[in-house]
Amino acid sequence: MAKPIAAGSDVQFVKALRTGTVHLVILPPESDVDDESIESIPMDGSGRALAGLLGTPTVTRCGQNTFPHNPSADARHGLTYRFHDEQLCVACYRTLAPADQHLAFEHAQPDDASV
Repeated sequence: MAKPIAAGSDVQFVKALRTGTVHLVILPPESDVDDESIESIPMDGSGRALAGLLGTPTVTRCGQNTFPHNPSADARHGLTYRFHDEQLCVACYRTLAPADQHLAFEHAQPDDASV
C-alpha cells in the first residue's frame, strides 16, 4: 500500500521532452525536510549554487533521475503544468495512495484556453 502524501506537499510535473511522458515529483512541505541531511551551498557569486542545482537530479515517483532545471537547448526534461492525461507516467501514478490519485490530474489541458 502506498504511503499517503503529506499535507502541504508540492506536486510538480516533469516532462521527458523526447517522449512526451510526464512524471510526478512530490516535494514535501518545508516543515518535513530534515535540515541536517541537506548540504547548503552558499550563493556567493561563484556559480557553485547554480551548478549544484543543475547537477543534482530530481527523482520522480517512478525512480527516474531527471534534470528539469537545465536551461540548455539540448535539455532532456522540463517542468510542465499543461499536458494531456494520457501523457502521465503510469508507474508514477501507481505509486500514489488512492486518496492522493486525484493530484495527478490537477493540471491544465493543452486545449484549455481559459488557463
